[in-house]
Amino acid sequence: MCPCEEEEETVDHLIFKCKKLRNQSKEMIRQIKNTGGNWPATSETLINNYKNFFVKFVKFIELSDLK
Repeated sequence: MCPCEEEEETVDHLIFKCKKLRNQSKEMIRQIKNTGGNWPATSETLINNYKNFFVKFVKFIELSDLK
């Protein structure tokens, strides 16, 4: 179970749904939309088209938020 207690802690959950990562997700979404991108995006699109934004998302995750 994810620490947000909503569902299982999967990659898709952490990227797209986790309440504890909401701020990081919002920033990534804002950056993607500012470049003309569409949201929601697939995991494949994130890596292929928005890798820089996705890497920033991952780097700014506070691991303490996931406890």
